[in-house]
Amino acid sequence: MKIAKDGIRAKVRIGYDGKVYKEFRGTDADKRFENEVRVLKVLESRGCDFVPRVIDADPETLTLVTTNCGHPADKVTEEKANELYTELEQNFGVVHDDPFPRNITYHQQRGRFCIIDFELATILADDWAEDLRLGIHWAGFTRSGRSKKENDDSLAVFSSFEGWETKQPLAGAISLTREGVVMAVSDGMGGVKGGAYASFLAVSELRRFLPAWLGDFRGNADPLSTLEATVKDLHGYIIRRASLNPELSGMGATLVCALFFRTEMHFAHVGDSRIYRWREGELEQLSFDHSQVGRLFREGKLNEREARTHPRRNILNQVIGANCRYVQPQIGTISLKAGDWYLLCSDGVIDGLWNRHISEAIAKGIESGESVEVLAENLLDQAYSNAGKDDTTLFLVRITEDATDGDSPVS
Repeated sequence: MKIAKDGIRAKVRIGYDGKVYKEFRGTDADKRFENEVRVLKVLESRGCDFVPRVIDADPETLTLVTTNCGHPADKVTEEKANELYTELEQNFGVVHDDPFPRNITYHQQRGRFCIIDFELATILADDWAEDLRLGIHWAGFTRSGRSKKENDDSLAVFSSFEGWETKQPLAGAISLTREGVVMAVSDGMGGVKGGAYASFLAVSELRRFLPAWLGDFRGNADPLSTLEATVKDLHGYIIRRASLNPELSGMGATLVCALFFRTEMHFAHVGDSRIYRWREGELEQLSFDHSQVGRLFREGKLNEREARTHPRRNILNQVIGANCRYVQPQIGTISLKAGDWYLLCSDGVIDGLWNRHISEAIAKGIESGESVEVLAENLLDQAYSNAGKDDTTLFLVRITEDATDGDSPVS
């Protein structure tokens, strides 16, 4: 282990697994240990995404194990530090009590500054719930295009336990407090044989690669970095497999995958399959298409109609495999809220559904009390009816306060 700090009040080490081990010592070590554990758990329950997550806490040795929030931000300004501490207090009800730049880090994968060292922090009295327990309900479907002999799309849903995949059904529900779940959608390309095989490899090998990197959800120090590394490994693997068979030369696939655990969703994405979030009536595209048209749309130079009808909309500059020289997946972390909906889908869904159609369908399903599975199938049917030329694949996800009523209607 690397020693990051060795002071009077604490010794901090960074493990080879990326975890941060903080051993409390000195005056009131037990009280400071208990306080930091409680504060971090409260901040997680309140959806604060720029602080460490508790992995383990041993009251006998006074050792706290957390996720890694990056490297010390030596050049952060006092103004920026004050902004973070103000956000911490106003948005999440915690006063740090040591609000200086030395407690600011920078997490490169998340692309943002974070705050550490909460042993002296104070939780403000209010009516926030301090033990938020979320659950997840999901349903996945795929359907071949009308004029196609083979479905080039693939999908998968699984959990991870000690480095091994645990299969999950295409429609199910679990408690995110106890367990995590990964969902993935892939759209293959590369000819009659190559497309279907590439998407199959993308999701089947993801089920093998990701658990090996991840271990289990609770013990992972940095799920976002784990997802990024897995996707890059997967890219190299598919290129190597294609090189062994001339008939598969140039095969590739898009990939969008999401890891749901406790109060966060971490995602990685390559290509033009998409992930959306519907929250309180607003639909937001979280992924961006890896294409020139996608870039122009993000920059506001094209509207949705212009992007959908652009002659180069299907020309991608990044995919998994397909002799792409390198891949840099888009990655991100989202704080979950009960009532959130998430949609992972291939471009076949987008061909048939505009953003407003997706938003309206979810709102109507909620109003009608439809189950996640029924609403997901309705979305698939609507997309297929409106387009249907390409393969159509999706996962629809609902976040709830618990997942004990897996067959209950939408509320």
